[in-house]
Amino acid sequence: MNESKLLIGSCALSWVNKISRSSGFGIALYNKAHWNKGYGTEATQLILGYGFNQLNLHRIHLTVFEFNERARHVYEKVGFKHVGRHRQALFRNGRYWDIYVMDFLAEEYHQKYTQ
Repeated sequence: MNESKLLIGSCALSWVNKISRSSGFGIALYNKAHWNKGYGTEATQLILGYGFNQLNLHRIHLTVFEFNERARHVYEKVGFKHVGRHRQALFRNGRYWDIYVMDFLAEEYHQKYTQ
């Protein structure tokens, strides 16, 4: 298979609300061999640009598990802010974990990326 056509993950804007101009965001890289290469960061930045610049969204939001430090780091690096959490909302591997809520506003995006 041609390396350039290899599916390594997916990302999407979902639950787009045209009235509130908001959307959810999700991303997954399926194979650990593709982690730590900047693909998740680049894909996230590209889809944020699409959401804010093409779809004219006002807000993009997501949830992330407390134990997923790699994802939380990427989200913070690109500009998402912590806005809340669902305490002990997930039971996994014998313990409860929080689910963090994060979002990114259009004005924050434009300030960070279009100066």
